[in-house]
This record gives sequence, structure tokens and C-alpha cells, in this order.
Amino acid sequence: MGEAALSPLAAVVAAVMAGIVLIAAIKLLWGMALWAKKSEHRVGDRWGEEAVEVVEWSGREGYVRAGGELWRATGAPALRPGDRVRVARTRGLSLEVKPIASPQGGEPAPSDGAA
Repeated sequence: MGEAALSPLAAVVAAVMAGIVLIAAIKLLWGMALWAKKSEHRVGDRWGEEAVEVVEWSGREGYVRAGGELWRATGAPALRPGDRVRVARTRGLSLEVKPIASPQGGEPAPSDGAA
């Protein structure tokens, strides 16, 4: 009797398992490729040095208009609506903002809107 042949059931099981492993490997590689790709929808360092405007402020938190959208923000307690600020970092769906220093340094630039 030379070689032992696989039974038809064992051949079907082996083919199904190989298909499952192949599909899992493809999905894993596809997921890794998508994860590594930088999405245009991530906030990240989207604004850089671009100034954003304070819309509403109370205490150390409020709302700023950045990129044409209204964002929840935290920052210095001295901010007022109309002030221009810089986005220092993003924390989830909230922005941390800092006042923009005047050209001479020191004090923040005055707001260009009515207080």
C-alpha cells in the first residue's frame, strides 16, 4: 500500500481551514495598512501655528472656532470671546489652547473683536 490517501472529509476540512487562515491573514494585513495610513479625519496637529478664535469662555474652558468648526477647549482663565489663540495640543475631542503672545513678547495680543 504506498501512500496513505486523505479521506474526502479530511480534504474538505483542510481546504476550509486553509481558506479561513488565508482570509484572516488578508484581513490582518489590510487592517495594519489602514492603521498605518494617516487619515485626513484625524485632528492631530491640524492647525499648527494658525490662530483660532475664542467664541465662548468661562473659567478655564469654553469653545473656540477652529477649521470652520466649533471645538470644546481648555486654557488660561483670562481668555475672552474674540481673543485669538493657538492650539497647543489635542486631547480626544477637546483642544488645549494658549494665548498668542504679542510681537514684543510677554502679554497676549489684544483681541480684535468687541469684548
